[in-house]
Amino acid sequence: MIEAVARQAINLLPERPALLLARRLLERIRPLSVTPEQQHALRDAERLSYGANSRQVAWRWGDGPAVMLIHGWGGRAAQMAPLAQAIADMGFCAVAPDITGHGDSPDRFSSWTHFTGDPALLAAQLPGPLKACIGHSAGGLAMMAARSLHGLHADRFVCICAPSHPYPPIVVISKRLAPRRTLLDRLQDHIAASFGRPWIELETAQAYAGAGRNSLLIYDRNDRYLDGSDGKRVAALSPDARQMIIDGNGHQKILSSPLLAQAVTEFLTTA
Repeated sequence: MIEAVARQAINLLPERPALLLARRLLERIRPLSVTPEQQHALRDAERLSYGANSRQVAWRWGDGPAVMLIHGWGGRAAQMAPLAQAIADMGFCAVAPDITGHGDSPDRFSSWTHFTGDPALLAAQLPGPLKACIGHSAGGLAMMAARSLHGLHADRFVCICAPSHPYPPIVVISKRLAPRRTLLDRLQDHIAASFGRPWIELETAQAYAGAGRNSLLIYDRNDRYLDGSDGKRVAALSPDARQMIIDGNGHQKILSSPLLAQAVTEFLTTA
């Protein structure tokens, strides 16, 4: 009902209130349920606090060199829990934040600024340097952008079904609300400001610039959420990055794939 009203209103309102409405709908995070497999893995984790006034929530498994796992837009740390447990079993300390507005962290609204900034806040609290950063979907894109935006550093980076640039929210708003083109352009500019670059630069996958052989890019052929050219676009800008294509999972189910866990743990433990 709310979406139907918004669809009518967004092309009747003046551009500024229409943009605020589109942003509000885009940034509102609906709570995501936790599967039994995720609950089981989460039971072995220690709950942590991070960020301003220690209000944000993160989870930790195991001891050893730190590996951070960042969920995607609308997701939660629990989605990364099975992979985090597999990484902890290999002798690492796996840490997964709930980004602002997600999971057990406060607020029900989020932004790309949170996705690029929250991992850096958590990394600053950890006792040692990061062995690796692993990001799924928006978490992967934001993680790579946070290298230049917030000085996020790790020995290795793993991107799982990460878009080349932050276009998926634009696609979602376009399909759900069918707004006028000028409004979509302003929404793009608003998102681009979170990355400190104009949209036209983001389209060339600039967030991945400099990703070399210490980076692993993983995609799934059955991913219907991403544009099929994302992997090629990122690889063209980062030709030295390692690449892997998995079959038969899709955008979300890939996180529970045994092939994914094997690929990631091998990448973390191989010289």
